Amino acid sequence: MTRWVITYNKDNNTSTLEIESPNKPSMEQAVRHTLKMARQRYEEQEPSEVDEDLRGPAVLLAERFGITITGITQA
Repeated sequence: MTRWVITYNKDNNTSTLEIESPNKPSMEQAVRHTLKMARQRYEEQEPSEVDEDLRGPAVLLAERFGITITGITQA
């Protein structure tokens, strides 16, 4: 399997998350992997008043953890 590096920004610092996948992950897949990691490593911020069911994973990642994905590259 191929190793992929998801690059993300949190608190003005660039970090990476490595995953294995036979194909390059889509942005949606990268967001799901990063959200799973963030829930294990970082403390969640207070949610906004918008119903959580109306927001996608990328918005949750940004609002709850202050993380934005900046790239996906092959390791």
